[in-house]
Amino acid sequence: MQKRLQTEVSQLLEEVGQLAQQGEREKAYQSSLKATSMAPDEPLAWYLRSQAAPSPEERLMCLSRAYSLDTAFPDAKKESRTAVQTLLKQEPFLAYVHETEEFYQVRSGRDLLVNIPKNRAFEKPYLQKTPEFSRPAFRWLSISLLALFLGGVGASCWLPLRRFRRCDYKRPPPPAEIECGCGLSSFFL
Repeated sequence: MQKRLQTEVSQLLEEVGQLAQQGEREKAYQSSLKATSMAPDEPLAWYLRSQAAPSPEERLMCLSRAYSLDTAFPDAKKESRTAVQTLLKQEPFLAYVHETEEFYQVRSGRDLLVNIPKNRAFEKPYLQKTPEFSRPAFRWLSISLLALFLGGVGASCWLPLRRFRRCDYKRPPPPAEIECGCGLSSFFL
């Protein structure tokens, strides 16, 4: 099944190439539509569809899709840049949407989602940190300091109560216990 689909797509792509060379753009476009619907993840199908596209917007959309599927496709990269320049001459508005290592994704004023190839290296955002080896140790240190703080607060809350009780024990016994003479009052002091 998969092999048959691949052969059908490759035959369609050959047909598109031949029709484009003969100047029959409409037939080439129809064949490329079939190829991209059968194999939507094939960059060559999208590239050939862009060659036969009836409008500059669709051409740019097809080139953008071909480049996003295979960033190493040199013709798609070069022609995508040319198509973006043409779009910017018509309408000088692009809104940033997303960025990957290979391309910028922007939206034009006509609501086209376009992938623009990068000419520079990808930089990681500034505030992203890589996980460090010492992170678990710092986490345990934070927990232990919190426990020590809470223990200190508890001790400082109980300290006045303990001093108050100690003052109670040092008071002289009431006179009735002294007269008792059983010796138990001196045991509790």
